[in-house]
Amino acid sequence: MDLTPNNIKVLNFYGDNGFVHPSKEAGLKLIEDLGIKNTWEIVSTADASIFNGKDLRSIDVIIFNNNCGNKGRILSKENQLALQKYIRNGGGFVGIHCAGAIWNEGGEFQNWYEGFIGTKLLDHPKVQSARLVVEDSINTITKHLDKGWVVKDEWHRFSYNPRNDVKVLLSVDENSYQGAQKMGGDHPFTWYQNYDGGRSFFTSLGHTKEIYADFNFRKLVEEGIKWAADASNNTASLPLSEGLLLDLNADEQVLVEDGDKVSSWSNSVANKVQKFIKQDIGRKVKGSGRPQLKLNVPKLNGHNSVVFHRQELVNHQEDAFDHLIQGSGYTWFSVMSVFKQVKGKPGVNSFFGNLRNTNLNKQGQYEGFWAGVNIKNQVWMSSRNGLQKGTWNDDSPLLIDNDTLIKEKYYLVMGRMGAGEGTVKMELFVNTTKALVEKSFPVNTKANPSKMVIGQERDATNHPGAESFDGEVARFLIFERPLSNEELKTLSDHLKNKYNIN
Repeated sequence: MDLTPNNIKVLNFYGDNGFVHPSKEAGLKLIEDLGIKNTWEIVSTADASIFNGKDLRSIDVIIFNNNCGNKGRILSKENQLALQKYIRNGGGFVGIHCAGAIWNEGGEFQNWYEGFIGTKLLDHPKVQSARLVVEDSINTITKHLDKGWVVKDEWHRFSYNPRNDVKVLLSVDENSYQGAQKMGGDHPFTWYQNYDGGRSFFTSLGHTKEIYADFNFRKLVEEGIKWAADASNNTASLPLSEGLLLDLNADEQVLVEDGDKVSSWSNSVANKVQKFIKQDIGRKVKGSGRPQLKLNVPKLNGHNSVVFHRQELVNHQEDAFDHLIQGSGYTWFSVMSVFKQVKGKPGVNSFFGNLRNTNLNKQGQYEGFWAGVNIKNQVWMSSRNGLQKGTWNDDSPLLIDNDTLIKEKYYLVMGRMGAGEGTVKMELFVNTTKALVEKSFPVNTKANPSKMVIGQERDATNHPGAESFDGEVARFLIFERPLSNEELKTLSDHLKNKYNIN
């Protein structure tokens, strides 16, 4: 589909189970009017059965249009799962007013929905005028507004302040209205966020009939819809894909069992690499080798991550990554954070690797490439060509950044190796496309690495959990070529924006 602001399909959903606003018809007409103005295709319905995979596949934005759920459930379990899948596949959402008062969906979905909206409406004083403060006057959603916008509406108090999890566009000046229903001086009222793979825009405005005729409000909703429809604001797709061999995205294709324990993590690229699966061989406690899926991380713009505590996921395609150190070169990206590392072999806490040790009983001639952090959480990378024994030498150069990663802060760590059969350059990057460390690497075209592992240096069944790292990985990419400097910057900027890395 050629997705432009004038070529989108909007689901204008108004199914409810509770209070019905006198302004509801005005809200429905607003979306229909915006559809005519922008040549959007509008599908207006109160029938929740439309929440199924087939019907949602063609929808670019779902609007919950002032539909209250304060008395009972609106969506069936199947409807709920369809909505979640739509969002996790990169869908857009707009919630207006009473979309924040859907209280009775039940179970895990209810918690998910409240995070998706940003909070939950609790109560409000009488309808009255108040002053809205524009917190972002550059954003296209709010740039048409004066710094202070006075409007008559219903000023909701929320179950908690969403500020730490969302991008606030408008807040209400609590000194400008009367009533006990306030938020202690910090009172967001309109915001947007990236959440669980998709995009969510919410405004608590929209109680009165009059506001739907207000140019400022109409423009606010119009631009919110455009933002939610624009998949480039938050999408699983990448700005470049030539040579992309591996894409592990915690927002998709992660299978869990026993609650949040990861059993497999599948490659988003259709090729022979396929999936990384749990590794329990050698573990004293059954099931302890599985990492954990962490949902909707606020610091990551609402994206998911996989949490490793000396656990690993193994890809059993033995030779899928061999060519990367045999002359093709590579570029890898890891969106990650670190925890406190457990002492083990000095300096070796690996977050990925495909090393083969040709002699486990005597110091082996390792082959493969890998990266990790040391006990101080200084990040490092290396490639090993199997031509010389020992840990670090000219045939297995160590590139290490002297700066310490801050625990539980998210970083974009990148590594690159040049293409060719002679001596090539290796480079390490952290949050910048200026190489922090560079070293030379002599390519061995006959090098024979082992299986690729996330969370460990290799398929280390003889020492599971050792030489592994403690931390999180939200996205992990490998290209089977060295990206150009321009390409590196393009993809780096995309990932940093997507995952809120600075």
